[in-house]
Amino acid sequence: MGDPVEVIPLTGFDPLGEPQIRVMEDGSLVVVFNFMPPSWAEDDPDRFDDFDQQLGEAVGLPVEWEDRESFRIAQPGKDTIEQVRQFLTAYKR
Repeated sequence: MGDPVEVIPLTGFDPLGEPQIRVMEDGSLVVVFNFMPPSWAEDDPDRFDDFDQQLGEAVGLPVEWEDRESFRIAQPGKDTIEQVRQFLTAYKR
């Protein structure tokens, strides 16, 4: 996968381990979580079974769930980072 060229921390989703967006050399984005499902959702983890689809709908782009805590957006648009930020900040607990 390679090293990111930029790491953008996000806040407001999981206070016990906030996610980050990694901008990769090829221009793709990888959204990385410390916990998936998030620490606050241990009593209702099933709602995260299709989190890749939820994130994809929010940004209007395909999202690949790479492993338990990483989601890749291969061809982001110029506003994708902000869309991810808004989606995670507004996500209902």
